[in-house]
Amino acid sequence: MYKITQMYEMKNYMLSMQSHWMVNQPLYKAVQESVPLIAEYRTRQGMDSLGKTPVSQLCKKIFPDVYRVPLFRRQFCKMLVEEIKHMEREIAFVPNHEEDVLRQIPEIVLQHHVPELYRNMWFVVQNVLNPIFNVLYQRDCADVASIQIANYNPKDKQKGAWHHDESADISVVVPLNTDEYKGGGTEFHNHGVLSPLPNGHALIFPSFTNLHRGLAVDSGDRYLLVFWLMDKKRLIERYTSLQ
Repeated sequence: MYKITQMYEMKNYMLSMQSHWMVNQPLYKAVQESVPLIAEYRTRQGMDSLGKTPVSQLCKKIFPDVYRVPLFRRQFCKMLVEEIKHMEREIAFVPNHEEDVLRQIPEIVLQHHVPELYRNMWFVVQNVLNPIFNVLYQRDCADVASIQIANYNPKDKQKGAWHHDESADISVVVPLNTDEYKGGGTEFHNHGVLSPLPNGHALIFPSFTNLHRGLAVDSGDRYLLVFWLMDKKRLIERYTSLQ
């Protein structure tokens, strides 16, 4: 039987605007200054190193291959949390039942339910995040597996189980309301525990190779904007080579 997806219409016009207003402005400026250096590096086809770029100065390494980056403005996070309150009244946070039960998290998948916001986040992936991936890992990862809003809370999902994000090469996790709940954080296997980052600061890591889990929320709702990203061209080439 055909299932109709319930669509949500944005209440805040600013969140529908397709521009870079929501991006941390020093970071956006650094990305623009780094793009010519990335392009020059790519023309050398690996014969020389990329070296330091303006973006490098804003990326803080936490664990091996795990970085913290000031991605979004605090005002954007505040607006989005207010919008999420409206979303909850119209479309519920629902676990992805195709995943293992232990690893299911209540979520709203933007492409299915909030296409206006999905388009804006797609813009961020192409024009901000992918250049950052080039700086951090010297690779493209601009194809979207999923962009979703996740909710950890004591009632529905207090904490996550150990897992790899099998649908993603790189994951980007952005806290939206760090001061409004207690507990939380992220643990990386064999590396350590990371306390919740400030609102808008992205946690970036290769999620297919880093075993990790979300830590328990003691009270309140922990809202996260989560990007699962991949390099579709690499996957197609690898699959074709196995034929």
